[in-house]
Amino acid sequence: MMRMLMVIFSMILGTGLAFGQTENQDKAVKPPIKSVEKANAKVPDAMQHMVKGPNVDIASLRDPFASYLALLASRGRQTLAEQQAHLATRTREELENFNLATLKLVATMRMGKERVAMVEDSVGKGYVVRRGNYMGKNNGRIKKITDSSLQLIEQVVNPAGDIVDRQVTLTL
Repeated sequence: MMRMLMVIFSMILGTGLAFGQTENQDKAVKPPIKSVEKANAKVPDAMQHMVKGPNVDIASLRDPFASYLALLASRGRQTLAEQQAHLATRTREELENFNLATLKLVATMRMGKERVAMVEDSVGKGYVVRRGNYMGKNNGRIKKITDSSLQLIEQVVNPAGDIVDRQVTLTL
């Protein structure tokens, strides 16, 4: 019973003296911090044998979620716009304001050694054109006039974004 009282008494006081412990036994022996640092200094770096990757400029990479075809098409449109800006320094001809679908070949004839053609717009107004003239909104240039047709080359952007020459033929 006496022992039980001692246990209760030690629990109430919160000291471990009831079990025969001394104050010096409560404190654990801790090694000095300097000796731990010296021990860590001797351990080799486990990551030093790893190969480092190249430095990559992430800002210059393309967006992986953006459509590659859209990127190509925008580059092609930009190049086409630059070429059209270069062509904009020349005076535009009146037939360049029309879409080719609204123009109609009415006649072809020979004037001296040169072939000419007559083209009519949707209102019925006629225009005389020669080889080398421009017509249509896509900078179409007349390459050849035959007895029954007029051939011209337009520069357009294909779905892959490349600028291609498209041949358009107007016939009688």
